[in-house]
Amino acid sequence: MSHAPIEYDVHGERDTRPQPPVSIGSERQLLFDDFFLVMAGRAQWDQLAYRIKFANGRVTKHGSPLFYADAPWETGTAWLCVIREENRYRMWYNSAHADRRGLRVSYAESSDGFHFERPLVNRVAVDGAMANNVVFEGGFRGVSPELGNVFVDPTASDAERYKMVYADWQDPSIFLLQHNGTTGTLRGAYSPDGIRWKRYIEDFTGGYPDSQNCAMWDSVLERYVAYHRASCDFGGLEYGDTRVRPQHRGRSLARMESYNFRNWSRSEPSLVPDETDGLNTDIYNNGYARHPDTPHAHYLFPSFYRHYEGTFEVQALTSRDNRRWGRQCRDTFIPLGEPGAFDSFIISTAPGIVPIDTDTWALYYRSGDGPHGGSHPITLSYTPQSRVSRVTTKRDRVTGIEGAPEGGHFSTRPISFMGDRLIINAEPVGPDPEIRVQLLSSVTHQPLPGYTFEDCVPLREDGTGLPVMWQGETMIGDDVPRGSVRLHIRIRAMRMYAFRFC
Repeated sequence: MSHAPIEYDVHGERDTRPQPPVSIGSERQLLFDDFFLVMAGRAQWDQLAYRIKFANGRVTKHGSPLFYADAPWETGTAWLCVIREENRYRMWYNSAHADRRGLRVSYAESSDGFHFERPLVNRVAVDGAMANNVVFEGGFRGVSPELGNVFVDPTASDAERYKMVYADWQDPSIFLLQHNGTTGTLRGAYSPDGIRWKRYIEDFTGGYPDSQNCAMWDSVLERYVAYHRASCDFGGLEYGDTRVRPQHRGRSLARMESYNFRNWSRSEPSLVPDETDGLNTDIYNNGYARHPDTPHAHYLFPSFYRHYEGTFEVQALTSRDNRRWGRQCRDTFIPLGEPGAFDSFIISTAPGIVPIDTDTWALYYRSGDGPHGGSHPITLSYTPQSRVSRVTTKRDRVTGIEGAPEGGHFSTRPISFMGDRLIINAEPVGPDPEIRVQLLSSVTHQPLPGYTFEDCVPLREDGTGLPVMWQGETMIGDDVPRGSVRLHIRIRAMRMYAFRFC
């Protein structure tokens, strides 16, 4: 997908000449932001985006824990990540042990994504015994590797095919000192198989980025990108002779890049809480996930930490360039469980979308049935525990465009495409649902003969690959210009997530 940059003349005035069509070929295009939407001209008010909104897709919770600290050498679990390689689900997770004050990284795998086994890898001694599934304890001068994520690097040599990012303290003496966040760092490690790990010697950051951080290789940017914990302030003032230091606002997310996974750019703010989130709220972790098939689609599933209640609320953010993030919908994406449930207080999404089949995605998460430390004190009748579970959703259904019950409409900017059929991903969300599509000329902005709303067979069902039909046919004739056309969509009580030509 490509489009021309915005140009300006020498006087700084915006160039109002029509932009070339966006070339989409036969690739799937997501409607998770306003990228494809256009404002109508004065003569096309019916093509203006009207009575539509962005809304989250539906998730299905597994409903019970899949994994927790039940090995004899474990006393607890924490952050995790899961990747799928062919028919094997591979999970790395933080484990706690009675013989060590800090955390370790352990490994488990599954053939079905539900039942995880702990292979005895004999890599690290726990309480003097090697028969366990621990794979990493921080490498040289490692103290307590707080897992970020593991990913497969398509550009690396066989010896460094797997990469890990993690937070750690800078020296084992940390537990003997009165310390603060400046004594830690973000680090990386590499492995040929995900089991045998070695630490990169460099420290990536100058402070301890508590919680679950994440890194990945971006094939479009051709560099590594990392999202990590940061902090932010508010309430500062410098005006005239007035100098008031800002107050600490709490946690936020920052971003940095690298060409070699060892030397990183300066961290820049990526996502900070704002007044709409409430002053009771900051951002605990990032939950980054790249779209499994579409290089121009990225997601964040951060946990918004409500300090007073002690809860973690997962939202969904989207990006097309892995740099700028949009918050089209601030509703909760993964709901907390009922009171007393294993995930009634905390849901923290692990980095990465795990494809289950061609139409299903899974997101694994860390859960908690008690409030995060430091929140308003409450009394529970049980001892809170950390466990692992997951949710599933249909492919591409994170955020979409939803039409009002009385009906709405929108149109796209000009696009060029390849193919003879138009396929959409949509689902009903209320009574009397309907989607109709007409094709517009990019020159006259009028409907193309034979491809009007009246010619379109209405879509009312749920499907990730619904074919659009005009006059009973799915084939788009040669009279439709592939080089530039616009979509005009009427949508009622339906949510539309994606479209593609094929």
